[in-house]
Amino acid sequence: MSLTTIKKDAEVITAVRNGDKEEFSILVRRYQARIIAFCFSMLAEREAARDAAQEIFIKAFKGLDNFHGSASFSTWLYKIAYNHCCTLLQHKRIAITESLDGMSMPEREAAEKRLCTEKPAGEDISQLTTEALNSLPAGYRAAISLRLQGADYQTIAASLEISVDSVKARLRRARIILRARLRHFLPGGRSIPMEAQQ
Repeated sequence: MSLTTIKKDAEVITAVRNGDKEEFSILVRRYQARIIAFCFSMLAEREAARDAAQEIFIKAFKGLDNFHGSASFSTWLYKIAYNHCCTLLQHKRIAITESLDGMSMPEREAAEKRLCTEKPAGEDISQLTTEALNSLPAGYRAAISLRLQGADYQTIAASLEISVDSVKARLRRARIILRARLRHFLPGGRSIPMEAQQ
């Protein structure tokens, strides 16, 4: 992100803090597509991603006084997005567990079998890749998503509140997991986008 864009973000934030609340819509327009894409990579549902993005911008607006400018606004926004998506995923896991616990043993076994059934080899490769990405732990998905959006290691580290070495380790581990999961469908596991591997 260029210094000009950072200055523009800072000017908008100053205007909002000085009472011009409507100015925040500039930041929403500027980052909305990226935040929705990030949320989709985490939540794997388009409607859930849009809803989450809306909630994230509301949180950012209400918490704007907590933005101190030590990192870029986009990094701070991604941090909010990551934490929000992790909370949503945790609630979803709890709901699924409670739902499975409420089933009789035969119903539960059938549901778990459906959840674990391997997709047929003839299925669309992009769908298989998406499913493999969605099966990664949230922290790995977040790192890959930010990398594919062009974020450098420092930005990813700041957004996820981890070290640069941890970012590199997550990306490396994610590649290994993806290759293992897709090895039967693609020769050499070369389905992982090159941008995520750098």
